[in-house]
Amino acid sequence: MTCKAALVTDTRYRERLTPRWWAWLLAFSLMLMLAIAYGAAFGDTVGWVLVGGGAVLVIFLLILTAPRVELTDKYLLVDDARLPLGSISSAAVVTSAEMRALRGPGADARLFVALRPWSAPAGVYVLLDDADDPHPAWLFTSRHPARLTAAITATMNR
Repeated sequence: MTCKAALVTDTRYRERLTPRWWAWLLAFSLMLMLAIAYGAAFGDTVGWVLVGGGAVLVIFLLILTAPRVELTDKYLLVDDARLPLGSISSAAVVTSAEMRALRGPGADARLFVALRPWSAPAGVYVLLDDADDPHPAWLFTSRHPARLTAAITATMNR
């Protein structure tokens, strides 16, 4: 078991993939429609309680479910998955069009995929060099894929 404090001290890159503004707007709009409907059916008090409680719930869920991408001296962490840097062969920036092709028809079903298109349209493709790993590569979303790819390459070459 890896000590969480040890992972924090050697962090090279970190980001949290919280949703973009339009996803927040959509979530709050759906919550508000629900509150209006129940408020109309059961009274203003119920509607206002649902507006307040729903807003807190939406904020909590959108932040709680936002995955982390973190690079340390030893591991690449994407949400709860951890990949030792010694297993990485190469890393490349993937545009949104390339991402669609990699996950579309004819895609390799063995890929480890962690996509949050509402957070960022582009991502990173990490090719693995580990015969024991069931995944030949990782494909995941990043807001700053060029910066993350450069950090992975620099950390691997140390």
